[in-house]
Amino acid sequence: MLKIKTFSMKGFNHMVNKSDEMNFCVNCGAKLTTQSNFCPKCGRPIKQIKGISNSFSEIRMEQEETVSNQKIPKPSSLWESATTVLNHYTGESGPVNINLKNLFSEVFKRHSQNEAEEIFIAGTATTTPQVSKISSEWGRPWLFSRILIFFGLIFMLLVYIATDMGNEYAIPGVIMTGAFTVPLSALVFFFEMNSYRNISFYEVLKVFFLGGALSIFITVFLYQFVSFSAQNQAYGVMTWSDTISIGLVEELGKLFIVIYFVRRKKYQYILNGILIGAAVGSGFAAFETAGYIYASGNQLLNVALVRAAIAIGGHVVWTTISAGALVMVKKSQKFSYRQLLTPNFLVFFGLAVILHAVWDKGINLMGSLIITFITLITIAWIIVFVLINAGLKQASRIKRSGPSANSSQYYN
Repeated sequence: MLKIKTFSMKGFNHMVNKSDEMNFCVNCGAKLTTQSNFCPKCGRPIKQIKGISNSFSEIRMEQEETVSNQKIPKPSSLWESATTVLNHYTGESGPVNINLKNLFSEVFKRHSQNEAEEIFIAGTATTTPQVSKISSEWGRPWLFSRILIFFGLIFMLLVYIATDMGNEYAIPGVIMTGAFTVPLSALVFFFEMNSYRNISFYEVLKVFFLGGALSIFITVFLYQFVSFSAQNQAYGVMTWSDTISIGLVEELGKLFIVIYFVRRKKYQYILNGILIGAAVGSGFAAFETAGYIYASGNQLLNVALVRAAIAIGGHVVWTTISAGALVMVKKSQKFSYRQLLTPNFLVFFGLAVILHAVWDKGINLMGSLIITFITLITIAWIIVFVLINAGLKQASRIKRSGPSANSSQYYN
């Protein structure tokens, strides 16, 4: 509620008698000319008042009317409400405004091979830009869509060879492309969104393969300390405790590998953490999906298609959330496990675990599992966009006040 200072009638009459050409702002008391639209001192809008003979109450009513007509912005959608709350835990404020049409606007434009190669050669000693030259605006990635189409076509070709042409030697290719197409495409998306351009695609691929394999190894090891319910062991039906245990174990397994790479390269930018998390999560998702497809038998094609369709809201984004939050709280400090206990990190890591648990529980929203997956995927990407926004805000601050030296100096 805006507070407006008042004056006594005695003081006001004295000011009126002092000048026939002056009014006074009832907010701060500054002198106003009869042509003033705004107070020169406090900036409060002033509605034009003819003649100085108006009473004090009339003047105050005019200004109060102007103030009351000013609309105080309020969250107008679920998106704004959700992103405002999440943004608070990144250290930023207000809703996250993003235009998806602009974000993906380059997808539908023609691009040359040279443009694609320029994206892939980023992050080397000679191609990493200076901090002062990085972009703090939302990127417009497009290369990921070409990767998706390219491998998607190869997948369909191999499926045709294996099914219609009856060649079983194409089945390993179906498994490989079916498992890797979406995770790799999502990884390229996050590679394009890293505005620092200080991590090479060669490094990203190393994290993808090594991080994916190591995270599965750590996860299998951690499962030895987990006991599942009798209901799950007898009937294969998971309880909430089972799905929460799975979510916690697998997210921790991937997080430990993210920590290894973050400590090894001393990453301190949120967008870098997001990319490393996407690489580890994509590798985990690809290897896990390949296993599911292999074990599906006659349902190989169905499993490949379903898991490919929902991969954009699974391990890739869950690990992205955890890794982005990790670097967000770590900043430029040396990593300490105490940082994992900070509320800001625990909120985002907890959300990743909950999303994972609900995903595995298989609840039918409005009688449809598809609606459940769409809802969970949407929530996960809202969280990711909030973290990307925080990373861009960080980039903006670093660009204004950071060193002008090449940003790769932080990762040697």
